[in-house]
Amino acid sequence: MIINFFIFNLFIFISSVSIIGYGLFTNKLIFNNEVMNIGEIGIIGFFNIFFLSILLHFFTELNLFINSIILIFGIVSFLVFFKKFVYQINGFKSYFLFFVILFLLSSITLRTYADYEWYHLPYVNYLNNFKIIFGLVNLSNNYTYGHGWLDILGLFYLPIIETRGLTHLPVVFYFFFIIFFLIEYLRSSKLAIKFFSLSVIFFVLITFNRIKDFGADIQPTFTLLILLFYILKSFTSHEVNYVHKIVYYFFYSCVLRIGSVIFLPLVFFYLLINYQKILSKKFFINLKLYLFLSLFFIMFLTKNIFTTGCFFYPIPFTCIHHDMITWSSPKENVEERYEFLSSISKRWKFYSIQEGNLENKYDYYKPMIENKILTPKEYNLKKFFWFKYFFKDGDTSRIINTFIITLFPFIIILIFKEKNIKIPISNNIKLNTYFITIGIIFSSISWIFMSPQMRYGGYAIIGGGIILLNSFYLNKYSFKEKILNIIFLSFLFISLFYFSFKNLSYSIDDFINERFDSFPWPNYAKKIKNYDYIIRNKDGLKLKLVIRSTGMNQSGPRMCGNINMLCLPSDRFICVDEIRKINNYIFIRNTNSQCLLQFQKNYWQH
Repeated sequence: MIINFFIFNLFIFISSVSIIGYGLFTNKLIFNNEVMNIGEIGIIGFFNIFFLSILLHFFTELNLFINSIILIFGIVSFLVFFKKFVYQINGFKSYFLFFVILFLLSSITLRTYADYEWYHLPYVNYLNNFKIIFGLVNLSNNYTYGHGWLDILGLFYLPIIETRGLTHLPVVFYFFFIIFFLIEYLRSSKLAIKFFSLSVIFFVLITFNRIKDFGADIQPTFTLLILLFYILKSFTSHEVNYVHKIVYYFFYSCVLRIGSVIFLPLVFFYLLINYQKILSKKFFINLKLYLFLSLFFIMFLTKNIFTTGCFFYPIPFTCIHHDMITWSSPKENVEERYEFLSSISKRWKFYSIQEGNLENKYDYYKPMIENKILTPKEYNLKKFFWFKYFFKDGDTSRIINTFIITLFPFIIILIFKEKNIKIPISNNIKLNTYFITIGIIFSSISWIFMSPQMRYGGYAIIGGGIILLNSFYLNKYSFKEKILNIIFLSFLFISLFYFSFKNLSYSIDDFINERFDSFPWPNYAKKIKNYDYIIRNKDGLKLKLVIRSTGMNQSGPRMCGNINMLCLPSDRFICVDEIRKINNYIFIRNTNSQCLLQFQKNYWQH
């Protein structure tokens, strides 16, 4: 146990050092040493690793040797720029160390998050054992939704540890995010910046309080919150051009999850009111950044075309017909998947359970073909019909909690404003604020009609939007600094205590009751050959077909877990019509019309 605990902490330490190293390298090469916040350096480091993962996977599997070289390069970069690192944390060392200890202790959990063994871990196993597969979508739709976080995880498959440490990497991202806003709060003398930074820390620590639930959702949400922060900062620092930061974090969030595109109206209005900065000579100072993002975008689209036949899967109009690209998913399958994903974001699950009188969501098929409930496509076509079921799930409480958590600090601080003292605001700033408010409204509408679930941008646009507008409003008033510091520290203490209690109490209870299989690593479901899965040969390649669902609900998804790829649910085998291997690249073709029926029978699986 002691050795495992040492290896666990060593993994997090060397991974973090390597990530910071890549961030420092990128800051020097791309950002011209502009970034002076070690939290942001870490977040930028993750982005650089993301880029390397996609680039390398075109030519090789991300095996132990490749990953070790990548990790070592990051460590070497950290050592080369070590003085920069020391300079950046100078004055914040005590805070930095405190949060390191807090997050290390809080990261110990025996549970993997909900989707990890369903498709996150299988995807990582694919990255580690195969070069990019043409037509990967024909094995499982879940492997090709473009969750960029999974590509990042692929480079942290390392000797000895292998995949056991992957569920802890979101904690590292979380740590950098909190450090970023803590430093911004401590450095700034401006009320709006301090309030925004403190409110985001309070909101995030209270809302995202259980590390065992962290998957691929928090990263795009956090990058969008940073985007909002730089919009605010541009209003308080008129002499500084933050256009490139807005573009960078918008792109970052979109490649992590395409649903982040709901922020496009807000970004558009921001760029509209800053058109002069875009056309200025300073724009070309960041030319290397824009070229880097352009290259990344081309790689991102190419990867999607190779794995699905679509630029953005499963958006049908972005797909190329499989008559032109043999490995692409048939158009009717793409459309079926798109309609289903759109419908469940609009509460089709609750509609089908209620109207079909179902015991659980997996029993929908019979009442659907008997016309007792609408198909996902029919449900979507009824436009505003879905509002009837909008408040049926847990998102109702999440929306209410978001309003309460974000408004609470604002109301408390507003109570202590100095009466009859207002700070004059220029007409130009007022006009810009109106434009940004309109952008937030349009982005909120985009969220409602595109993907109205809190984890798909809702937390960022509702929670972050409220905090941003509150920050603008507070800028009009004067406050006594001593009272503000007491309020800010109180909120920081409350949120940290709540976050620590929620995580440490679970970990301690699991440890005392000996629930860990291999403390402090999380437990994995054990898969047994010829019981949980069988092996079938297809055109000379071995496919692992999962025949049993994991857990109590045997009608639920059949998860590959840590079964070596190529792995897929047994029912999905019908969608693999032909597999060819050309120059060590695998091409998977699907021309079987019966595959569509499998889609319709197994919405929740595929």
